[in-house]
Amino acid sequence: MSTTGLGFSGEVADHYARFRPGYPRQVIDALVQKLGLTSEHRVLDLGCGTGQLAVPLSEHVGRVVAVDPEPDMLAHGPRRPNVEWRLGSDADVPELGRFDAVVVGQALHWMDHERLFREADTAKFAIVANGTPLWLQHPAIREVLEDWFGRPMTAGCGTDAVARHRYAKALAAAGFTPHEWTVGHTHVHTIDELAGSLFSAMSPETLPSPPDRPLFREKLREALRADTYAEPVTVTVISTP
Repeated sequence: MSTTGLGFSGEVADHYARFRPGYPRQVIDALVQKLGLTSEHRVLDLGCGTGQLAVPLSEHVGRVVAVDPEPDMLAHGPRRPNVEWRLGSDADVPELGRFDAVVVGQALHWMDHERLFREADTAKFAIVANGTPLWLQHPAIREVLEDWFGRPMTAGCGTDAVARHRYAKALAAAGFTPHEWTVGHTHVHTIDELAGSLFSAMSPETLPSPPDRPLFREKLREALRADTYAEPVTVTVISTP
């Protein structure tokens, strides 16, 4: 899986934009309600990727500044009149000014979260984990990946309980009052969509070559003994109302 904040380039970014699941409406509605967001507010989506949070949030707020360190990810961001796509990282946040809220979707593990919580000029945070990584959900998926790459697949990407406790503790140390809440749903992937979602989490160097991708998909199909995979998703949010 990617090892740097700039690993989501080229075809990986293409797969991310096409296959990475976004957030269901109930998550967006809950974020808006819990953060008290209105059309008067300016929101920062940090580590925005291709806009899975920025775009739906833009329907509820006055402006979203969507920041990511990878140009190829930003290039996939849909054009919206009130979404500003900017190249940058958490280190740039102090220069971006005041925000009514800062949201981070499945990206905080790439950042210096303690510094971010201290330096961001905002009264509200929402740290969003869009379920657990696919390879930690189903042993068959993990076995395919471990056989393909020849190494254990254990990365939690900041979604596990230990990481969430660390983030909540750091928010409290920065003067916030964090609360954790969840929204559960099911996302059904075809095998092609499942492979594409897995490809979106790989680095350009480890992405299977185009001739090898049909074999990778077939290994997934054989391991799961099905043409679809129903992913149980628990979106977990740490917010500071």
